[in-house]
Amino acid sequence: MSILWFAHVSVPSAPLAADQAFAMLHRRAVIAVAAAVMAAQVFAADDAAWLAPRELVKGDTVGLVAPCGIPEEADVRAFAASMEQAGFRVDLDSAIPGRRLRYLAGTDDERTAELNRAIRDPAIRGIFVVRGGYGLTRILDRLDYDALRRDPKVVAGYSDVTALHLAIARKARVITFHTPMANAVRAAGRDPTFADRSFRDTLFLEPTAARRTIPVPAGSKVTTVTSGRCEGRLVGGNLSLICATLGTPYAIDADGAVLFIEDVNELPYRVDRMMSHLRLAGVLDKVAGVVVGQFTCEDVDEQAVQREVVIEYCRPLGCPVVANFPCGHVADNATLPLGARVALDADAGTLEVLEPTCTPPSPATDAPAPR
Repeated sequence: MSILWFAHVSVPSAPLAADQAFAMLHRRAVIAVAAAVMAAQVFAADDAAWLAPRELVKGDTVGLVAPCGIPEEADVRAFAASMEQAGFRVDLDSAIPGRRLRYLAGTDDERTAELNRAIRDPAIRGIFVVRGGYGLTRILDRLDYDALRRDPKVVAGYSDVTALHLAIARKARVITFHTPMANAVRAAGRDPTFADRSFRDTLFLEPTAARRTIPVPAGSKVTTVTSGRCEGRLVGGNLSLICATLGTPYAIDADGAVLFIEDVNELPYRVDRMMSHLRLAGVLDKVAGVVVGQFTCEDVDEQAVQREVVIEYCRPLGCPVVANFPCGHVADNATLPLGARVALDADAGTLEVLEPTCTPPSPATDAPAPR
């Protein structure tokens, strides 16, 4: 969209003739209408229907990207090998291990270009972020959401990747996946962990299922904070990133949603401040329900206080709330489809996905592209 800018210079002039005055009023009306149309277009994505990406099938190409912090090369190689073992082609920039700028996996230009290339390349059907850390909020305004809306594909990761999940939700309305990353999950191999099984089931085995319940590890118990049942789209992720995007065009859309939150290595008072931020911003007033994931830190006592603080903010909301859900910076990290419609039963401690999170491939048009 091109916008024309006009410079106005004040100079003495004769009174306008009637036809000139009418023409000026007409031009102003046209400009006002154009401004209203542009304003509506800015928020058009919020009203668009949600889309599910096409499911990944063997032979597809998946892109491994590093738009955040610097990944460990051994972790990336091991994850790439597991994706190949699962039957996928892997697109991985060999320059990633050498890309470093302070705490970032390269310059903003490098990381933006890598992510946009994966978004725009029709041969790449899945985008897997290999490490969190920090960096995505620096480039959210440079990503091609229109291309992702035109060609939805699997986008996976968590932690700092929450910023990307939120931005895609606002700008493209495409379901994405809150998943473990390269250092904590394998797409194939023997003796899978709970995180491995949840990752594989959600992305490879059951993505087109009409309904399914998110599993929890054996011996784990989701606790009821406030009884009840609700339905809504699942939104959220890392609490720090949810708060960091408030007041931006990429802020969480929590109206009627089931909010999921987790965080790691934050002091209790910081968690308190962030929950207060959500409350004061009106986010907590809009939700249909809350799923409290894992809030973890090295100090066990502080971890207990974190949980108390979060529940203190959630209990008065008058909607279903559960805690201790197996998702976050922990070994038992369940994969969640963000943007999908879910049902939260706080009494049963269950989170059920109510729609397919991927679409089945069309044999005529979705055959794996040659590389």
